[in-house]
Amino acid sequence: MSITRTGRAHLDVPCTDIDLTAWIFGLSDAEYQACARGHRAAGVFADEEGRGTVNVEAIGGNLVIQHYRAVRTERDGVEMHSAASRVYLLHLVPVTATVGWWLAAAPTGAATSELTCTVEVGLHPVVQALGRLMALGTFLRRHVEEETQLFAADIERKTRRTRTGSVTTSSISSGPDPRRSGAS
Repeated sequence: MSITRTGRAHLDVPCTDIDLTAWIFGLSDAEYQACARGHRAAGVFADEEGRGTVNVEAIGGNLVIQHYRAVRTERDGVEMHSAASRVYLLHLVPVTATVGWWLAAAPTGAATSELTCTVEVGLHPVVQALGRLMALGTFLRRHVEEETQLFAADIERKTRRTRTGSVTTSSISSGPDPRRSGAS
């Protein structure tokens, strides 16, 4: 059994200029955190099995840790799958879930596009019944709607800067320089 939620957002850039693969694997921890109130941390990795991301988020009072593997990576669409996400119900009780995450860009005009973000959480039937009691579907819908809007804003901003040549690849893929933050 699974819970699926989808968000959509308008982009004022042509779909042909968007590269979702570069965006998702260039997203810094700080940029990820800025894309939803519940986003806690993110990182990117590559190993002999391919590329992936680790995302930590709080949704509806539950902590979720996903170890996504890239299933499909194209300029206009990315599919990620986490076969063994850890969900800490009320931040206390650990359960395992599968999580699928799809991002797709589609043209809506010559210079406009639509971003679609879909998240599917697979839970054991007993845990899913508990999730219904805890309004997990409602909290997941709110979270996906929020992150979709903020993902779109980040994608649009980076796409525009890349088109004008004012951003280098390293500035897209790296976060703030910790040496400049005053932290020791």
